[in-house]
Amino acid sequence: MDLATFFGDEGIDVFSWVGIEDIPDADRASVLEFFPAAQSVIVFGREVPIPVYRMPQREKTREMLRIAESLENTAVRLAGRLDAEQIPARPVPLYLPVRIVDGRVQGVVRLKQVAAAGGLGEIGKNTVLLNPRFGPRLLLAGVVAGSPAQEAGYRAASTDAPLCTGCGVCIRACPEGAIGPDGVDAFRCRTVRAWVPPPVVPAVKWLLRRQLLLRSVTPLAPLVARTATIRCSLCVTGCPKFPGVEGKE
Repeated sequence: MDLATFFGDEGIDVFSWVGIEDIPDADRASVLEFFPAAQSVIVFGREVPIPVYRMPQREKTREMLRIAESLENTAVRLAGRLDAEQIPARPVPLYLPVRIVDGRVQGVVRLKQVAAAGGLGEIGKNTVLLNPRFGPRLLLAGVVAGSPAQEAGYRAASTDAPLCTGCGVCIRACPEGAIGPDGVDAFRCRTVRAWVPPPVVPAVKWLLRRQLLLRSVTPLAPLVARTATIRCSLCVTGCPKFPGVEGKE
């Protein structure tokens, strides 16, 4: 399959087809749990334009959801194309299900880690993928495929300098202190707390551990997401790799 042409037609900015052997052990196990026939993951992303982050909360949320859902639609179409070529494939869900690992919420396939393994960038202290061209402004989607990787995709330019300097600005920018040395506590994020106040966090964690029950509410997730509001993006816009921060061109 000519992925470059497919993604060009879909308006995708970056992609990488990553062999299962190139994915770190913990994430490889998650991929295989999600799709036992997996031999590779195709991860791809689109830029969130800088002006989107400057919009009022509701408009920003609407635009980010539009980009995210367009990525999900691309993943569904890609999985269909692969299936038509006798390559079993499964799109990674945009919303639910998720899982709890060491008390932290994670996607069933951690696409940021797969993207980093595929050469699209590196993970910053804010746990966001940092790409040499787009910084922390990529939204990602993916498809797990039952065939070996066949195309390298648009890989990040090699550089001796790390993309994340460890300056900690993103950590200090978070008003709720959600970013720590062990990652992000999603339930302390200002956006999530608006929907999941601290008293109900234990109940929500209990729900997230019940995969059968979680799958039953998965169809409702897009509806809930469309009524939500992204209240804070400081973990992204506070990063020095974000163009246009105050005082910079």
